Amino acid sequence: MKTIKRFLKWLFIILISVFIILSVIPYFFSNHLKEAPLKPYENSVFFEFNHTRFHFRIFVPKHIKHKALLVHGFSGSTFSFRNNYSSLVNNNTLVVAIDMPAFGYSDKSEHADYTDSNKINAIHFLLQHIDKLTNSIKWNLIGHSMGGIIIGQYASTYNEQTKSLIFIDGLPFTQTPHSFFQKLILYPPLLKWSDLILENYFLNQKSFSKLLTSAYGRDADAESSYGYMKPFEIKGSGSAILRMGSNYSYSYINDSIIDSTQKLIIWGNQDKWVPIMSAADYLKKPQTKSLIIEDAGHCPMETHPNEVNNAITDFISNLD
Repeated sequence: MKTIKRFLKWLFIILISVFIILSVIPYFFSNHLKEAPLKPYENSVFFEFNHTRFHFRIFVPKHIKHKALLVHGFSGSTFSFRNNYSSLVNNNTLVVAIDMPAFGYSDKSEHADYTDSNKINAIHFLLQHIDKLTNSIKWNLIGHSMGGIIIGQYASTYNEQTKSLIFIDGLPFTQTPHSFFQKLILYPPLLKWSDLILENYFLNQKSFSKLLTSAYGRDADAESSYGYMKPFEIKGSGSAILRMGSNYSYSYINDSIIDSTQKLIIWGNQDKWVPIMSAADYLKKPQTKSLIIEDAGHCPMETHPNEVNNAITDFISNLD
C-alpha cells in the first residue's frame, strides 16, 4: 500500500512538473509573423464592429440588377472565390466577399468577438450600409462549407434582407451545444503553443498544398497554396482559431424560413470532407434546385468554376 501511495505521489509531482514546463516553454520563443497589410487587395475595405475588425472586398458592376454576399469556409478567405467574381459582375451583380474573424485579413486579436451572433450582426451592419449607398435589392447569400452555417443563420435572423441561399458543399447543419471545456482552450500557454506550431510546422507551401489537394480531390497548384497560406502569415492566426473554437455553439437556424427561401445547392460528388450524403435531406426541401458535379471535391467553385458560375448566374437571373 505504501508503495502505491509513493508511486502516485511521484506520478503527481511529475505530471505537475511537466505541466509547468510546457506552460513556460512557449514564452522563450519569439513569434515572427506579420501585422495584417493595410490593403491586401486593390478593392479591400476594412470596418470595425463591436471592437472587431472585418475585411471585405467589393465588386461593383456598371448596372446593379442583383446583389450577392460570399462567405468562405474554414481556413478560407475572399481568395477562395477568386474564380467566381468576374462571372457575377458580368451578370450585373454587386458582389461583397467577407473574411470571418480568425481567417483571411479580418481580426485575429485577443480582443475580437468571435461569436456567431457578432459575425451575423456585423454582416447586417455592412449590407445595410451598402444598401443605403446603392439600392434596397435583396441579397443572394452564397456560403461555402462552414460559410453555409453563416448564411443560414443570417437568413434566419434577417429574412427581410435575403432573396436566396446558395450552398456550396456546406449547409446550416446543427452545431454542438457550447461546452465548458471549450473555455479550457483559452489557457494562455496553449494559445501561445498554437501560434508557434502554426509558424514552425504548418506555415509552408508543402503543408498547404497537401491540405488543398485533399480538399480539391486533385493536385493543388502553387498559386492556390500560396493564396491560402498568405493570410496565415499574420500573427495570432493559430490562437485566433482556438478563440473562435471556444465560441462554437448551437446555430440559430429557423427551418421554416430556410424552407420557404429559394435555394441552390452545389456539391462535389467526390467530396471527402463533407460527403454529399450529408445533403440528402436538404436536397428534398421545397424551393430547392441543385447541381451535383460528378468529379469535383470539396471546393467546386475553385476546381470547376465554369459549371458553378453558370449555375449561380442562371439561378440568380431566374429568381421570381
